[in-house]
Amino acid sequence: MGRIKPIRTYRNPVLLAREWKKMLESGEYASQTTLARDLGISRVRVSQILRLLRLDPEVLEMIAGLGDPLNSPTVTERKLRPIVNLPREVQKNLFRGGERFFSK
Repeated sequence: MGRIKPIRTYRNPVLLAREWKKMLESGEYASQTTLARDLGISRVRVSQILRLLRLDPEVLEMIAGLGDPLNSPTVTERKLRPIVNLPREVQKNLFRGGERFFSK
């Protein structure tokens, strides 16, 4: 008899970053370090996720609009990380042609 394989889901990195930011701003966690400790990840990892919130607001909304959780790793923090430092117009152009960016 075969095992039933659970359906894997992926967190939307923008919505995750917003969630963590809210936890920090509300005072639930005093610092990124305490948040990281509680999540069992490094403080650097928390910083990397939160840094995504520097993306252009229009781009953030496009990514947030994908929903959470995602059925596949359509958009990941690692794909988004290099885009944060690009000029806002370049970011928008990358995401307006979403099929190119969101494909694997």
